[in-house]
Amino acid sequence: MCSTPKTSLAAKPKVPFRSFMASMTLAQRQQFAEVANRADERRKIREDRLKGQSNSKSAVRASNSTGNQNMPLMKKLLQFCKQHIVI
Repeated sequence: MCSTPKTSLAAKPKVPFRSFMASMTLAQRQQFAEVANRADERRKIREDRLKGQSNSKSAVRASNSTGNQNMPLMKKLLQFCKQHIVI
């Protein structure tokens, strides 16, 4: 009868996991948290700005494709001026 195959490698001892934060001092951890929070805020602002741009572009495309075809020339001109010229 054949026995089950055995590995020739010795079992590695299990090393407890230690995070990089454990080796930091309290001041270093606080500074790391402040930097991470500022980065998170900038990321959220950038995502909101990108969402706003994509929403406004799609809204302009939808209004241009449906409403402008039946609109008189003067109304088109006034709408264009309102959107692009700051008075």
